[in-house]
Amino acid sequence: MAVLGFVATGMVGAVSYRSTSMRLVDEVDRSIKEATSLLVNIRSGDDRVGIPSRGLLGVYSVRLLNRKAEVVNSSFDKNLELTAKAKLAIGDDKGFDVATITFDNERFRVHTVGATRGAVQVARSLGETDRVLSDLRRRTTFLVIVVSLVAAAVGWLLASTVAAPLRRLTRAAEEVEASGNLDLAVAEPRADEVGRLGAAFQSMLGALQRSRTEQQRLVQDAGHELRTPLTSLRTNLSVIRRHPDMGSEMQERILDDLDGEVRELTDLVNELVSVASGELADQPAEIIDLGALAESVGARVARRKERVVDVDAAAAGIVLAPPAGLERAITNLIQNAAKFDTSGGPIEVVVRDGDLRVLDRGPGIPDEDLALIFDRFHRAVTARTMPGSGLGLAIVREIVERSGGTVSARHRDGGGADVGFSLPEA
Repeated sequence: MAVLGFVATGMVGAVSYRSTSMRLVDEVDRSIKEATSLLVNIRSGDDRVGIPSRGLLGVYSVRLLNRKAEVVNSSFDKNLELTAKAKLAIGDDKGFDVATITFDNERFRVHTVGATRGAVQVARSLGETDRVLSDLRRRTTFLVIVVSLVAAAVGWLLASTVAAPLRRLTRAAEEVEASGNLDLAVAEPRADEVGRLGAAFQSMLGALQRSRTEQQRLVQDAGHELRTPLTSLRTNLSVIRRHPDMGSEMQERILDDLDGEVRELTDLVNELVSVASGELADQPAEIIDLGALAESVGARVARRKERVVDVDAAAAGIVLAPPAGLERAITNLIQNAAKFDTSGGPIEVVVRDGDLRVLDRGPGIPDEDLALIFDRFHRAVTARTMPGSGLGLAIVREIVERSGGTVSARHRDGGGADVGFSLPEA
């Protein structure tokens, strides 16, 4: 910044100096032209040319030349040389020349006016003008130095108030890259853009930390859930190896158990892939008739589960959501209800103005689990012996909340559970 201030101030000073110099010389030329008409009296037809007394106009010097460029009369204090252009103006009544001549380190401005019998030269010293310009140079140099120092001070101040936090952010990013530690405090209470950048960086680190924590939790919970079916599979296989001559009834029971465990393991792996791969977040939202979709999903689940699914969608509403994701959410809700409702009665699906509820006649949800059933891998105490991945309702919440909706669970009047979601109407 100091260099920028020096260059800018220097350019302004140079332009100002040049402009002032030209303006002063122009003023000297104007004054010489006015003085020429007062100081010089050339009488036509007469070889003699008179120089009147200068009086108050003593700042000007006059020199009369004949056609041979010889000095006829002069008030010059110094013997100024005659330039080539001035010689051309001699004897030409229209000849004119302006020149700056230096003599003994002093500059003079000389006007040469041609005449029929010679020429007249009027000169004025530029000493006063040079003194003004010299003072201007000193002032300009002083100003350039002062501005450069001020710019350097401002640059240092900016470097301490702006660049220093940026350097801290850079060091924090390098530390995160090197160590992987996301628990860093980098934000500062500032109201400027640097403060906003630091706050955004801190928020990003927090989001990364939460994502890492969720990933670790997902891996730990998934490992815990995978142990149960894998342990059961190993146990059944061990029984088969130890008792190769077991009866057909026992073999059939073990094979059914193996088949159920494999299905549960397959469902769990599929749910894990959906959650971990971000598949649910990549689907574009579309305008959806919630009632029509609920009826389609209900009919399909009814055929698959051999259960009656009663869909009431008289005033369902239109919502904006990813079609495949929303279909997955409704499917998970109905299948979850069918799993817990062992009464054999119909599963009720009620759709009203963007709100979808699935009601069953199962054992219901304990009060302490109402706020937890949408968490990943959460299993109520009464449901831990039943098959399932513990991810179905978590996927419902993720899909619904990404579409701007909310999920909820409550007790059904008459017993059972009432689980569903609400989406804003499009």
